[in-house]
Amino acid sequence: MVNAILYVLKNGCLWRDVPGEFPPWGTVYWYFSKWQDSGVLDEINACLIVDCRENTQKKRSPVAS
Repeated sequence: MVNAILYVLKNGCLWRDVPGEFPPWGTVYWYFSKWQDSGVLDEINACLIVDCRENTQKKRSPVAS
């Protein structure tokens, strides 16, 4: 589900244009809407940022200079 949501957000396509390898667009949008309202997407985004920074050997959070 996360991959389907990220696909839409990255490519800027319409929800109805979600490719067939993902769940139906209505299901993807339902999860997006619920997760957006509950803050789950913010938590997922924060985890992805930390993972990305760790994989590039940067500190877990950016440092102001």
